[in-house]
Amino acid sequence: MSSATNFENVHEILGIKVEPGTEKQFLRELKKAPEVEAAYICLDEYDIIALLDIEDPGELNHFIDAKVRKPKCVVDARITLVK
Repeated sequence: MSSATNFENVHEILGIKVEPGTEKQFLRELKKAPEVEAAYICLDEYDIIALLDIEDPGELNHFIDAKVRKPKCVVDARITLVK
C-alpha cells in the first residue's frame, strides 16, 4: 500500500499560534487556500483551528511549508491526523 492510500479518509486538524493582533489577517489569508475546509479563531491553546482536506502526505507537507511555516506571524503549529 502506498502512503497516499494510507492517507485516505484521514482528517487533518491544524492548530496555529500567531503573534498577538495578527489573528484576523492570518485567518483571512488561510481561508483563501482551497485545502482549508473551515477555520476559526479560538480562545484556547491555539489562536486558530483549521480543518483541512488534503489527500496526500506530500501535499500536506507542501501546504504546511507554504501556508503555515512561511508567514512570520506564526509562532507555533501542530497538526492532528484523525482517521
